[in-house]
Amino acid sequence: MNEKIVEEFNEKFATVEEALKYIADSQAKFEFIRKRENAEFSKKIAKIVQLQEQNDHQIAKTQRQLDHITKVLRFNIEEYEFQEEN
Repeated sequence: MNEKIVEEFNEKFATVEEALKYIADSQAKFEFIRKRENAEFSKKIAKIVQLQEQNDHQIAKTQRQLDHITKVLRFNIEEYEFQEEN
């Protein structure tokens, strides 16, 4: 197995320097791709956080509206019951 690896290495690279350059280039490409992917992922996370904040705001607004409606309905029911008693 090791002999096959050495043979493939020798076929692909004439010198150790070429192999080291190939490794360095591959690592640089990997780092570039990793940074790009991390940046895209960070943008997606930021968008999710923004949408969650908007959602939380809308939920709070809706809750305030529901609280107001409940208060008005309670008042109207009490007023109606009072009128029926009299």
